[in-house]
Amino acid sequence: MKNTIVSAQGLIFAQDIWGYLYAIDAKSGKLAWEKKLDVAVVPGLEDGLAANETTVFAGAGKGLVALDARTGREIWKNSSWSQREGTTCTLSLSPDEDVLIGSVQWGAMYANDARTGKLLWAKSEDGIRFRSSSPSMHDGAMYFLSESSLFVLSEKTGEVLAVKKLPFSVEATSSPLVTRGEIIFGTAGEGIVALDRKTLDIKWKYRTGKAMIYTSPYTNGEMAQVESTPVLSGDMVIVGASDGTFYAVNRKNGSLMWRHKTGSPILTTVAVSGNTFFGTDFSGNIYCFKAE
Repeated sequence: MKNTIVSAQGLIFAQDIWGYLYAIDAKSGKLAWEKKLDVAVVPGLEDGLAANETTVFAGAGKGLVALDARTGREIWKNSSWSQREGTTCTLSLSPDEDVLIGSVQWGAMYANDARTGKLLWAKSEDGIRFRSSSPSMHDGAMYFLSESSLFVLSEKTGEVLAVKKLPFSVEATSSPLVTRGEIIFGTAGEGIVALDRKTLDIKWKYRTGKAMIYTSPYTNGEMAQVESTPVLSGDMVIVGASDGTFYAVNRKNGSLMWRHKTGSPILTTVAVSGNTFFGTDFSGNIYCFKAE
């Protein structure tokens, strides 16, 4: 299982590389139902899932489906675009739950109507087809990273609202954290970077340590890689880095608030619940931290 899991109707959903979707009771861990998706075996299914209160979105290409979360009944199936190479991106649902964003590496970004499955738009120009980053959606706009740029697109139409060319690589899976004043994300070699949300100028940078493994393409040497997505708790931005450390930095100026070294690369995004957050490292350890 290569990407995100989701929950709905008291169930946890995960799909494996062979295209099997599993619905597991969140309390007991027992299998409620499973479904073989109509996806290619090669490449393995790496896409993540999306869900709302009643529906889970799974698969990829013409195997992309919307299913009733409780029963697994098919609601619609995509017929507009096909699989190609795998992607590290996860399926993304707009806040109003009207638009589902999918992706094909070396192909395009696609927007389907989340209620009917109809293709709304596709976008491949300007380097968008090479992206590793899943979009973050705010106020009708999508923020994502591709090649060496930050893109802002209309989720409804695919219109490019803004592009910010950056002087470093962002070929990482980190999705932008959009706050009141900043757009904060991990990079392939410069650690954590924040742009001013209004001007898109670089506001601050926090360089993490040297990556213990190289996961971004065409990188080596003293690279400060951050593949995980920053998470906000108050004014504290929490992120795990490939140097094996959890960091908490101030969202306004990037100053270090605290850090915790694990000794193993951290590639996954932390989960926050109240003043507690949970994270995992590449060695299979689970960590729980509580803010005081």
